[in-house]
Amino acid sequence: MKKEAAFSGLEAAIVLIAFVVVAAVFSYVMLGAGFFATQKSQEVTYSGVKQSTSNLVLDGQLYGSLSGTTTNKINLYLSIPEGGQPQKMREVTYVWSLSGGKARDLSGSAGYTAVGSAGTTILRPTEKIKVTLNPNPGPAPGNSFTIEIKPKVGASTLVAKTLATGYDGGVII
Repeated sequence: MKKEAAFSGLEAAIVLIAFVVVAAVFSYVMLGAGFFATQKSQEVTYSGVKQSTSNLVLDGQLYGSLSGTTTNKINLYLSIPEGGQPQKMREVTYVWSLSGGKARDLSGSAGYTAVGSAGTTILRPTEKIKVTLNPNPGPAPGNSFTIEIKPKVGASTLVAKTLATGYDGGVII
């Protein structure tokens, strides 16, 4: 008489080992996909934080100087809030429009002057920089204008002002 009971135990052990191996591979693949998704969501979060903290903000008033009947120079001060990302000022774009007219790029005419410890090429958080724009033609008293300040990284800042009818230079309210 042959006893074959031992073979069924061996077969059951082989099947059990196969199930364990397949389950281990499947769980490894699922964990890998989960880690990949977590890493991508972390990158998206950090990118969003970087963009939202890279805004340039208007720090103070706008100042203008009148030449004849139009404003030929506009000075403004920009800063980055604490915790923000440094900005290269040469990569900032200034878009100008006069009384809702066609928008023009004034980036080539922008001049920079450091205020305090700020460098003239890179603006760091809590520092301030003076920007001089030379619109041609500038707004006349009684007209409105907009300046859009667009950094390479971060949201743009829109400044909309109207010159008073008796404006003769100085602070633009």
